Amino acid sequence: MWKKKDKEEKEKVIAYLRSRLFPWNFVFEDVEADAIEHFIPYAIQVCEGKGINKKAIGGEVLKEVITREVREAVNDYLFDPGDKEIIRMHGKFITNYPFAFSQCLVYVILDRLGLNMGEVLDLKAVSDLLGTDVERLRDRGVFINGLIIKNEKNALKLFGKEILDRKVISAGGDYVGHLGDIIFDIDEGNVAGLIINHRKGTGLEKSQVSMNDVRLNMYTKNIGLKHSNYNKK
Repeated sequence: MWKKKDKEEKEKVIAYLRSRLFPWNFVFEDVEADAIEHFIPYAIQVCEGKGINKKAIGGEVLKEVITREVREAVNDYLFDPGDKEIIRMHGKFITNYPFAFSQCLVYVILDRLGLNMGEVLDLKAVSDLLGTDVERLRDRGVFINGLIIKNEKNALKLFGKEILDRKVISAGGDYVGHLGDIIFDIDEGNVAGLIINHRKGTGLEKSQVSMNDVRLNMYTKNIGLKHSNYNKK
């Protein structure tokens, strides 16, 4: 029964991913409040790890940034098979991940840019297209923003602790090593890079990689490299 439900959910996710309403169909899908509460800390952590803020976004078009981030999150769910570790992390919320996490991620991005959803999107037009109540969309935004304020401090404290020793996977899908340490940029106040511990022969070597070359997978908590090259320390 579980496998059938899981298959149906993934088929729904793929259909949403291909829709002309993407990514807003993910952002405004109706999900339970406790799923939102579960994924808010993960969304804060991924934005912290990627250094998503006004300076980082720069001249990029915000809707393109949102589309990219939601697509990455959804693909992580589709391409990473479920295992005991994922079940331990997300439990009953696993199938909610593409929708609940996407919603949390978008609202955290907006919060870090000092914006609200109504400044970026015509909520009435989107609600008409999706067949949802515009007031319900606004109420959800208020609810999520409240959770961001409540969780941000603790979520940021947990970020380093939770990703240390996670697997690091190359752009080609090969195991590279484990995350050994995090490099903080004190002046900018964000994460500048990561130190990877990996074995070569009988010894242990360390490599440094910029956050620009990293994909944080908040579904599995593993670290993906966008490129195969990184500098030895």
